[in-house]
Amino acid sequence: MRAGATLFLSSLAVGGLLTLATVPQAGAQAAKQSFPTSDLDKDGKIDRAEYQRRMVEVFYFADRNKDGVVTIEEIAAIETVDDKAFKAADRDGNGKLSVNEFVAYRVIQFDEADTNKDGVLTIEEVEAWEKR
Repeated sequence: MRAGATLFLSSLAVGGLLTLATVPQAGAQAAKQSFPTSDLDKDGKIDRAEYQRRMVEVFYFADRNKDGVVTIEEIAAIETVDDKAFKAADRDGNGKLSVNEFVAYRVIQFDEADTNKDGVLTIEEVEAWEKR
């Protein structure tokens, strides 16, 4: 499984179920269990606003020392981290991600997973992303 897929799906799980963060092999089953946590309006899809809101929650969960930024070590404590992606998201190069940097980085993953480009993620798209 790609690190990005683990990162993406575990982000959906943080706060509800930490299954993927602790057991990356959980795959599609964890996606099905954690999907409702991000689907705030319960319409069977995660739109961009729901996703961004969820990523803000993930950010504050990951910010263990509550200093308003996350380090690669803080993120690694809850999920697999792609070093290159972290560095790319760190726009100011300070080795930490602000909430805006973190959410902007995660929206890129949303766009990659949204294969039909309709602006929402279905469980099928999340499962397909996980299998990449």
